[in-house]
Amino acid sequence: MEDAGKHPGRDLTAGPPSVLSRFAVVLLDMNGTLLFGGDRFGPEQDYVATYRALGGRRLAAGVVQGTIAACYETMGAIYEDPARCDSFPQVLETLRELPAGRDLPEAELQLLERVIAAHELGRIPDAYARAITRLAAAHRLGLVANILSRKGPWLEEFARAGVLHCFATTVFSSDGSSIKPSRKLFDRAVTALAVPRAEVVFVGDSLRCDIGGATAAGLATVWIDRAGHGRQAGDPQPSFVVRDLLELVG
Repeated sequence: MEDAGKHPGRDLTAGPPSVLSRFAVVLLDMNGTLLFGGDRFGPEQDYVATYRALGGRRLAAGVVQGTIAACYETMGAIYEDPARCDSFPQVLETLRELPAGRDLPEAELQLLERVIAAHELGRIPDAYARAITRLAAAHRLGLVANILSRKGPWLEEFARAGVLHCFATTVFSSDGSSIKPSRKLFDRAVTALAVPRAEVVFVGDSLRCDIGGATAAGLATVWIDRAGHGRQAGDPQPSFVVRDLLELVG
């Protein structure tokens, strides 16, 4: 942000059960909130090994590495552009439009799409799975998540962790063309749950995407300030601040 002054934010901190007990519905962010170890992209990543593991044989190593890197860089730039939060592209669409991808067979583009999903996918640790189960015992839960790839592998991870059934609704950005902080994703979750907004709180770790988007949708918010750095002047203002989802659950 342009203004570097920190807001102390600690007066907003409230521990369990005082925060969540005020709300019937808890909407959760995913990456950095309950799922970790994803978004494994960068020059050190061996996309070729993933491509081969998925059965890919046709493309040269340089083509695989270069195309995946270009796709992630392109989508990353769009992700940071506030003007594009309701016109966000699909992975396959982006791959097709890249200079390196225009002449590739459709089957290879689909395989590269799977490589990107494999590197994007994280894991729900056991402690967070237990926390989600405890939350679901006292609240209706929803998920509002930003992902580049199609949601199938994430649903499988939620099922593996034993928590998929805990969510009354799941909203993934890749189901459409909107991505947080667009309020459309939050509105979709609230509409699916058919509850007044005053009964809903959103929990997430990104001030821009989570707190800004949920606030614009008229929701109370809990910011997970994992690093304890506090917000900067000009950042969205959360309703409450905690260090970790586990702190909220107790």
